[in-house]
Amino acid sequence: MQVGREPFFIPATSSGSMTELPDMVALDVVILPPGPIMDMAIGANRILLAGNPGGGIRLERDISLPHISVAIFPARREDIPEIARRIDRITRRCSPMALTIDAIAKRRVGTETMVSVFHIPRPDILQLFHKAVMNAMMPYMSSPTGPEIFAGEASQASLDCLLQFPKSSAYARYSPHITLGSGDLPELVPGIDLPVRFEATRVAICHLGNHCTCQKILAQFDLGANRRP
Repeated sequence: MQVGREPFFIPATSSGSMTELPDMVALDVVILPPGPIMDMAIGANRILLAGNPGGGIRLERDISLPHISVAIFPARREDIPEIARRIDRITRRCSPMALTIDAIAKRRVGTETMVSVFHIPRPDILQLFHKAVMNAMMPYMSSPTGPEIFAGEASQASLDCLLQFPKSSAYARYSPHITLGSGDLPELVPGIDLPVRFEATRVAICHLGNHCTCQKILAQFDLGANRRP
């Protein structure tokens, strides 16, 4: 999709009204991987769900999308159009990124939950993009009011993840990945031959749901739109 002079907005609700979002919204600026990578992540998610049907995270193409988080933060609904304009300016100056999934990694959330992810090494272009987005979003980061800022019901762990991101997962601690779901995925999965290289060309602003999944795309952009003929 080629964006125009303004950010491309996708209706946040079936009625197309932004006003149906809560006053404070849990946002995630994300890189959307290309279709084959999304399908690979969804396939890995199905393996996890087969062993843990109540795992909580179910990835899809149209809801709970596989993604690479760039900046997670709460913001006021009224600020979303200006946030989108700032992200649009950043993406227009940034070229598409050559990224690699090099391993299946495991992360422990809290004291009990194990989460499997596609680990992505952090090239300089991605680190610079992350830093530019974080710096641009700082003026819009607000204090969350509670789980109601998420799309649907959300756990305290989801709210904690939102609150902790700027300190625990940003700048020097930024660790790009694609979350696959709850459970311990084997490091060798049939049909997934790592490393896998791909080009990232799309960025989106998403409304977060439970487990910090991307439930709704609020705006979407092409990387390097100003650089294309």
